[in-house]
Amino acid sequence: MKSRSDLTRRAFLERAGALTGALALGACSSDLEGQGTNITTPPIPRDGGIDDNVDASPGEPVPIEEGTAAVAIVHRLDAEVAVRRAVQLAGGLPEIRPGDTVFIKTNAVHGVVAGRPGIVTSNEVIAAVVRVMRDLGAGHVTVGDRPARRHDSAPVLEATGQREAALAAGADEVYAAPRPSEDPDAWVLLQPPGFEETWAGLGGLLAMRRIVEADHFINLPVCKNHEWAVFSLSMKNLIGAIGDDSRNPMHYVRSRPDQLSRDIAILNGAFAPRLNILDARAALINGGPGGAGANAVRTLPGLVLASVDRLALDACGAALLKLELGRTPIPIPDAGHPFLVDCPPWACPQIRHGIEFGLGVDSPDKVELRFDNVADAERIEAIFRQPA
Repeated sequence: MKSRSDLTRRAFLERAGALTGALALGACSSDLEGQGTNITTPPIPRDGGIDDNVDASPGEPVPIEEGTAAVAIVHRLDAEVAVRRAVQLAGGLPEIRPGDTVFIKTNAVHGVVAGRPGIVTSNEVIAAVVRVMRDLGAGHVTVGDRPARRHDSAPVLEATGQREAALAAGADEVYAAPRPSEDPDAWVLLQPPGFEETWAGLGGLLAMRRIVEADHFINLPVCKNHEWAVFSLSMKNLIGAIGDDSRNPMHYVRSRPDQLSRDIAILNGAFAPRLNILDARAALINGGPGGAGANAVRTLPGLVLASVDRLALDACGAALLKLELGRTPIPIPDAGHPFLVDCPPWACPQIRHGIEFGLGVDSPDKVELRFDNVADAERIEAIFRQPA
């Protein structure tokens, strides 16, 4: 993918500076993440697999019928086996050729994660994806993210263990994305359809140059709820692919997820992930996205999901979150809880707005869920296909 910007980053930053004083930054979820310290509910394990001794070899990629989408949902005790099988069921990665550059974007929202699974992409899944890229012959593999705005990138990637895990698995580089004010050339100004609704005053939004210019982009979110946006899955993970200044105008309002969800759909138009791999080995089902407060509740579904289609994947991730909420006590429901409980996956605002902007398929009827060794397959599928 190549840069599509005809505008200057410095012009963007000048406009951003002019707007900053008018923005209530303290109302943004990313400024609040990581401030809590108490965990009242430990992770609840699930017997998510039918038989973890089933054949561990991934096999040949399974083709996807044109005009449809497929979501792989895999349970294995070994993260790497699960990732390889999910990639295969999701159609494989035949586009990656020897020598190609690959950028793997994790979720590294903050570094307060010790003993708190489900906040950031797990190191086991990151390492597995890096090794898959190496086996495909990728010439340069980069792992990186831009965390929540109040955090510097390098310390977060260090504290989460993501840097060490990626390099040990064979990544060429771990990219601690700078703030646009620190390195304007690290960002490129883009104008995806609908950008004027939120970013007109800035002339567009800043996208991470390393992602835009990589030959292939792999999106590696984690499975969690979000008190402002209902859930944080593959679409929401791409907020970490835009600059701090571009996050400032977004509509973070408790109990009003629709406009923020629309912002998320619009910014997703700036990116085209080759594959989205959802780490749902742990799930943060309340208290997200920060997950370090007293209201945090997490379970351990033990799953890895994958799809080219962000809407299909996120609808399936939402179905999993709803399943977990339906069988788990939530002592302190957060602001997003009632929306996630009551909203069918395909009626959730991120999905609705994503359909409007053409980010993926527009109906569960066009999606095949490809389960492998998943005890809850029937329940996940039933929730996924609820009428919108």
